Amino acid sequence: MNAVRRAPASADEHLPLPARQMQLYLTFWHFVYLGLLTLLLWETWAEFGRGDVWRASLLTGLALAQTGLYVWSFVLNHLWPLPGWRIGLYFGVSVGLWLLEWRLAPDWQWFGMTYFGQMLGILPPLAAVPGSLLIFALVFIASPDLNLAALRADRVMGPLIGWAASMVLYFFIHYITRTSAARGRLVAELRAAQAKLEAARARDAELAALRERERLARDLHDSLGHALVAISVQLEAIQRLYRVDAERAAAQVDTLKAATRAATDELRRSLAGLRASGLGDRPLDEALRSLAVDTGRQHDLDVTCRVEPGSARLTPAAAEALWRVAQEALTNVARHAQARRVEVTLTFTPEAARLSVRDDGRGLPEDAATLAAAGHYGLSGLRERLAAVGGALTLANDGGVTVAAQVPL
Repeated sequence: MNAVRRAPASADEHLPLPARQMQLYLTFWHFVYLGLLTLLLWETWAEFGRGDVWRASLLTGLALAQTGLYVWSFVLNHLWPLPGWRIGLYFGVSVGLWLLEWRLAPDWQWFGMTYFGQMLGILPPLAAVPGSLLIFALVFIASPDLNLAALRADRVMGPLIGWAASMVLYFFIHYITRTSAARGRLVAELRAAQAKLEAARARDAELAALRERERLARDLHDSLGHALVAISVQLEAIQRLYRVDAERAAAQVDTLKAATRAATDELRRSLAGLRASGLGDRPLDEALRSLAVDTGRQHDLDVTCRVEPGSARLTPAAAEALWRVAQEALTNVARHAQARRVEVTLTFTPEAARLSVRDDGRGLPEDAATLAAAGHYGLSGLRERLAAVGGALTLANDGGVTVAAQVPL
């Protein structure tokens, strides 16, 4: 038997069971409905098969029509819940056929109770209550031993109490199934949202890696590439100058040595940045504290770290950018600042995260702006990292150096 598929959720979805439970539920009613129908046909032929063949044949035709309508509506249909027009067609035609069968054979009276159960299981409350009450009333009023003229209250109260009890049970089951389905849908939505979030984080990290490669390639092209071109041009000039003025050529060689050393230092810096471990899966606050401890131990510095809670609100790219700022700033302090104390602070506002690294060293040189623009101190790369996530980098010379990075949340 093919599995039942869920139709798009709507306001009138009255039996929100998972597909497997719905399949079991419908299978149970298949056996009940078609089994009772088969049993009644067997009794009908046993009663009318010899003396009243036309009545047995007519009842058989009506039963086959009911079977076909039932199979078309529930067995061959794989979409749940059924459209309203299809449910209305099924119950309208099926109940009409049952009334004709009941007219031909009184024993078919109690077969109407199968529609009572189907209505409670299939219809929404606004339709199930009056529909089931109608079936219940038809079976009760048309009972052959019922005398409406001498009807007593106790004869009516018993069936009414039975119907009311079935309604209480129906609404209880209806509430349980709807609550369970609502929770199931919520869990599914949360899992889908979590999967989307993880995919977005993965794409964000991949994009950050691509941007980092592009930045590194641009740095190597702008610094090392230009330096190698300049060295090549100077070598050709020195080669020609040796024939004319060997002393000036020797002086140019010394200048060339300095340019070569500068290019080598720039290459080492780029390679060191490439080899430096990234943030990875570590929380930013934990990584900053570990970095502060390691830097203080390696360079004999008093490094304090103060981190406010909230780093989980950062995207992976933004957290990586702040982490690189802290790495580069502490490296510059250790190499150039001649400082004794360093303060690393990460604070949060509703709109942004701010990282500052402040030292008590000798401060920036007078040409710091020019050096930073030329790529020294690694500041140009940091500015590019932060700009990629909508952030900015600032420097302050205030009895030391304060490197501050800010990224939006």
